[in-house]
Amino acid sequence: YVVLVPFDGFRPDYLDRYDTPAFERLAARGLRAAGLISVFPSLTFPGHYSIATGLHPEAHGIVANRFYDPVRDDEFDYREREDAQDGAWWGGEPIWVTAETQGLVAAAFFFPGTEADIGGVRPSHWRPYDGSVPNAARVEQVLDWLALPEDARPHLITLYFSLVDSAGHDLGPASADMRRSVDASDRLLDRLIDGVDALPHAARVALVVVSDHGMAAPDPERLTILPELVDLSGVRPAPAGPGLSLHVGDAARSRALRDELNAQLTHARAYLRAETPAHLHARGNPRFGDILVIPEGLGYVAVRRVVDRARLLLRPGQHGWDPHLPEMHGILLAAGPGIAAGEALPAVRAIDVYPLIAHLLELEPHPDVAGDLAALAPARTEP
Repeated sequence: YVVLVPFDGFRPDYLDRYDTPAFERLAARGLRAAGLISVFPSLTFPGHYSIATGLHPEAHGIVANRFYDPVRDDEFDYREREDAQDGAWWGGEPIWVTAETQGLVAAAFFFPGTEADIGGVRPSHWRPYDGSVPNAARVEQVLDWLALPEDARPHLITLYFSLVDSAGHDLGPASADMRRSVDASDRLLDRLIDGVDALPHAARVALVVVSDHGMAAPDPERLTILPELVDLSGVRPAPAGPGLSLHVGDAARSRALRDELNAQLTHARAYLRAETPAHLHARGNPRFGDILVIPEGLGYVAVRRVVDRARLLLRPGQHGWDPHLPEMHGILLAAGPGIAAGEALPAVRAIDVYPLIAHLLELEPHPDVAGDLAALAPARTEP
């Protein structure tokens, strides 16, 4: 059995900066990676769905929390239930579909993608996202599922906690509120570990704790308002984290607009999609736009200013930047059958989590998966 537990927006350094005895207890029993390298853009929906599928967003199609698809001529918005549940948006094969199609039972107490009918499959147990459900109640439901008779018990369970992400956005990654949110997260994990330990089949349960991305304070000195530089009439902009996707619809105008932008940009760079840095994996999907405007460092690119330059969307904490920036890294800790105890690993890619869970559940991974188990090899044992 595997329980996948994402703490949205949890940075690796929080584990060292704050008192986290439950996280330390889990790490001592299994593995802790130096970080979990997110995907581009390092946002909640792309990040979680890459963890679930072992694919980069260019392959699975969830390229941002909100985006435009020029092929469908339609917009995806993570806040719209219809989009969250429409499997046509969601490419790839998430781990719960792999499990269900190979005869296992999956259950989801929230996780991006688990509401959607993907290839005709949903988890056996799932529910529409409702952020008002208390975090403690989510843990108790997971423990109830694990206590079911063996013939009804889910083999794969997903959870979701947003409290650390919310604290990071509202007051910043170094705030007092972050300490409180990390403390609360540690208590939730402590209850989950204790509850699993009390099960008669505890030795058969693996816990995999992750986060989708990190958090950082944006640099207000590197804020770029595009319409103040160029005419965007006829261009459809879409947010790509702190950058922008520009849907132009014409190759010649795209090239001209890229050149016009780069002649004026001081804290960002405009790329045709085919020119974007290879490590971002953004070239292969038109949902990324014809042009990507990517800020340098922790800069921000937007289409409008609100009140004044320093207050435009620049909350105390943000994410979405290059996933290789240390501030954008998430966490990976895991313990249970199939995982060696006390292993400290270098940073692992988010796309490597799908093959890890497939290994723990003895599933045949989907052949298109981009992740692999190489980075996790020192911590692998037979489940």
